[in-house]
Amino acid sequence: MTEISAALRKIIVDKALGKDVVADPLLLELLDVYMNDVNSSTLRELVTIEVAGYESIPGKLGRDGIDPTNNKPKEAKPKNFTGKASNGGGCFNDYTMKRLNKDIDDDLDIVHSLFVDGKLAYIIEFNIDAIKDHLMEQIIKKCVVGKNDYVRTASWSYKYWVNHESLKLHYIDPTLVTKSKTVVRDLWTALMGVDTLKTVTEDAAVLPDAL
Repeated sequence: MTEISAALRKIIVDKALGKDVVADPLLLELLDVYMNDVNSSTLRELVTIEVAGYESIPGKLGRDGIDPTNNKPKEAKPKNFTGKASNGGGCFNDYTMKRLNKDIDDDLDIVHSLFVDGKLAYIIEFNIDAIKDHLMEQIIKKCVVGKNDYVRTASWSYKYWVNHESLKLHYIDPTLVTKSKTVVRDLWTALMGVDTLKTVTEDAAVLPDAL
């Protein structure tokens, strides 16, 4: 992602968290446009990495962030709510066995988030180990059996990471997760309290007991 000043990063993050932001109305309008742009995830990636507590890496290619405590790479996978309930999924485009092996070697962590009308709904994190077998199946089907050079869209859903030991919940806004059926029912149940998600950070919102 493009290098962004600390002052602008704070405005972007605060706005995504629903905080009151004092800034030029035209700037705020522009941020709304880009935060909801279906063709660009730059701002959503920035917010995802920053709120999760990691450092953003400028540039369009390569990893999106890094853990400053151990230099571990992070890949941001934000989703934008467009009216259809999210299944907590994500994807790698033009994926190959070489890339999968590199991700495994890097011990890559995937930081997934959901945005609703420009506001951050949740951030979870899981290790590549949670989805590697599912990615491998797609590579074998498309590349080994199908003789393609790559998998156009190697995808996954929440069911591949929800019970994995690496799972972390960095942030959740229960209202956004609940309103307008932004996530499928089983994912809602998981986010709102299964035992695997009780590693909520101190900064995460308090989970409600029920809808």
